[in-house]
Amino acid sequence: MKMKLDCYLRSYRRRWGLTQVELARLLGCETGAVISRLERDGRQPSLETAYALEVIFGTAPIELFPGLHAKVNKAVIARMRDLYDELQGDPSKVTRLKLDFFEEIFARTPSRRKTNAV
Repeated sequence: MKMKLDCYLRSYRRRWGLTQVELARLLGCETGAVISRLERDGRQPSLETAYALEVIFGTAPIELFPGLHAKVNKAVIARMRDLYDELQGDPSKVTRLKLDFFEEIFARTPSRRKTNAV
């Protein structure tokens, strides 16, 4: 059993007494099916939908869809680690700038910190 929900959209919608159809209408959709799919975690929100939900609920997408955020975060950090490793040994100033940038990101994501980053 999951301890943390991947999507809190249903909770926010219900808190304000909105039906799926009503929320869909606010998003510019014709039926509540899109809301149902989002709430069941069967569909990822588009960028436009995520921004619209932020306008509606005053809540950042990271709060509404923490599971999606965690998934994206993990994938991006993994790709960043790969690029970081590939750039090692290149003495150019531009490469040093990139490596410093990546190290700053690793430092602010402690659970995913690169262990051999300087």
